[in-house]
Order: sequence, then C-alpha cells, then structure tokens
Amino acid sequence: MYSSNLGLVIASAVALGLMAVLGFIATLVISNLKAGARAREMAVLAKREAQQKMRESRVQDLRPLVASSQNFKDADGFSDRCIRFDIRVPEDVVPVFGIEAELEELLSKVARYAAQVMSPGATLQVSARVESGQAVVHWRDLDAADASPPLARFLDATQAAVHASARMCERIASRHGGRLYAAPHAGGALGLTLRLPLLGQGKPAAA
Repeated sequence: MYSSNLGLVIASAVALGLMAVLGFIATLVISNLKAGARAREMAVLAKREAQQKMRESRVQDLRPLVASSQNFKDADGFSDRCIRFDIRVPEDVVPVFGIEAELEELLSKVARYAAQVMSPGATLQVSARVESGQAVVHWRDLDAADASPPLARFLDATQAAVHASARMCERIASRHGGRLYAAPHAGGALGLTLRLPLLGQGKPAAA
C-alpha cells in the first residue's frame, strides 16, 4: 500500500511538472505570436507613415520658413515676443524636401523656447545656410553671458512641457532625414543647430 501511494505521488508530481513545462512553452509560443503580430503591425504603420509623408512632402525653401519663425505664437495663440530677432538667410534658395507645417512647427517651437529662457530684450540670431551638401539652421543667443546658455539646453530640458516640445522637434528633424543638436557657430556661444539634407542629396544629416 505504501509503495502504491508513493508511486502515485511521484507520478502526480511528474505530471504536474510536465504540465507546468507545457504551460510555460505554450505561454512562450503565444507571447512570440503576439510579439510577431505587433511587429508586423508596427511595420505596416511605419510604411503607411512613410507613404503619407511622401504624399505630403513638397520642395521647401527654408529661407521664408526661417524668417517667419519670428512670428511664433504661444500656447494660447498669442505672440510672446519679448526678445529681438536677427534673421540671416542667403540670397540663393535653400531647398529641402519636406512637410511645410512640420518644419514651421519645429522652427516656432525653438523660437518659443528661446523667448522663455532668454533675457527680455536679448537678440536671438537665426541663420540659414548651405554647408557641405546640407541645409543648416542655427540659433544662438547674441547676448548670452556664458558659453552654454539656456537656449543650448533645449534638448536636455526636464520640465515636462519643454521636454515634450524638444522631443517633438527631434522627431520632426529625424523624419526629414536630419538632426537637431547643440553646437556653437562662428565663434559664438553654444546654440542649437538643425541639419537637413538638401533637395536631391538623399542622405541623413551628420554632425
């Protein structure tokens, strides 16, 4: 009798262990199937987004977009120009292929942030140029008192609203094959630089 009970206990333990292993395997299979489905769904969404971007993209001249960035609006739709603007653009066209509304959004967000962190009456220089096959926009605080002013720390901001705005600007730059980062220019204080591929170049912007 004792041997029979012991055998039953052992058999039950083995069966339970086997069921646990089979259950774990089934969980892994289901998890992998779900992950594969999500990956396929994300791939389809990415393809649709890329196709939509191509449909909405047009040849843009950065010069008027840069010039209009000084007419930014705040969150309530009102102009908040407590700073001065020094807009510098070349005589020749600075052509990029992109979505006008998104590029305008990026430029206005940077201008809005500058108005928040720069001293009242200070001058924000916004310049556009062509450099090494890239379209370049640079922002710098001409009245900055130190080499790394608040303007240059836009991408490192921890305040929720500013952080979200900075991430949106980075995403817009990335979607257009470019990059937004902190950098100096022409011997000035650290500022912000946006690099985008010129029309026809077809290569992501590099530092």
